[in-house]
Amino acid sequence: MNTEDRIREKALELGYEDCGIVRVGALAGFREKLEERISRIPIGETVYGSFRGYADPSAANPAIKSIVVAIVPTYRYNVPDEFEGAYGKTYMFDPRTDHGAPFFRVRKRFCAFLESLGFTCTVGEGHDIPAPARWASYQAGLGTIRRNNFFYTEKGSHNRIEMIAVDGELELIRDVRLKDCPENCSKCIEACPTHTLSAPYTMSMIGCISFQTNLSANMGMGVPSPEMTEQIGRRLYGCDACQDACPYNKGRWTGGEDFPGLAGLAPSMRPENIMRASYDEIGKTLGRKYWYIRPENLWKWKLNALTVMMNGYREDYDAPIRLGLEDTNENVRNFARGVCAKLGIER
Repeated sequence: MNTEDRIREKALELGYEDCGIVRVGALAGFREKLEERISRIPIGETVYGSFRGYADPSAANPAIKSIVVAIVPTYRYNVPDEFEGAYGKTYMFDPRTDHGAPFFRVRKRFCAFLESLGFTCTVGEGHDIPAPARWASYQAGLGTIRRNNFFYTEKGSHNRIEMIAVDGELELIRDVRLKDCPENCSKCIEACPTHTLSAPYTMSMIGCISFQTNLSANMGMGVPSPEMTEQIGRRLYGCDACQDACPYNKGRWTGGEDFPGLAGLAPSMRPENIMRASYDEIGKTLGRKYWYIRPENLWKWKLNALTVMMNGYREDYDAPIRLGLEDTNENVRNFARGVCAKLGIER
């Protein structure tokens, strides 16, 4: 058995769905696809221009020669009923900074194995290496990228792509052949609440609800417009609409395992409790797991909670909504005033 096959065998033994390896040169084609997307979107340069370096991670770190790509099967976890549709599943089961997550520990064991073979590993500082995960997976032959822009294996798109850079020239290209999306299928496009997925493989990140509920605050646009607030609906963090509508995901979420720590975190994830929590408490609970919202922007959690309670209003939400009127953050106070005015809640 050669080195590449030994690596894949170890990945499967550890619980990954599949594993492939690409040399950094195989990522060069990402630049062409990126430029194509930038040209299709009016503010494409602003949104995606910084990703150009992903086409060659060795430019920033010459030691990187190959990328080991492994697929984490997040579809095997149970989704709590109360959070179905409220939290994006990819975020709910993200193991990168969650020390209690099974695949947080698995990645450490996998890196240790690679190092035992004589390689030096680079996994990024807590998150990912600067490389295009979906493109790397596609080049490794692990599946395909569908019209909603997500990477699919035989088990659908509900997975997480693990990338580990190594300093050796390795290559293991799998041959997972999947049917292309039918030309007449537009279910993912029709399902997009903000219509930012406007055509196959075409979207603007800024209009996506996932961006609007987390990363937007980091880019100085954390307060959604009235139209966006309505489109967000009851989604508190993330959005799975285009993936849930895809026929190739039908029946793929198997569940069966409880994700460690999620039940204990559940009370903190409810919108009314987010409003009752201090920012210090939010940082210690939600901030550690749902890390896309930076520590300096934790007020975004309260805007998200107010949005959800407004769009799914119940009388018992009156008190937590009013808490926003006295919040220490001006954005939250202003937003809460607008919510009270719209719902007729006395201040």
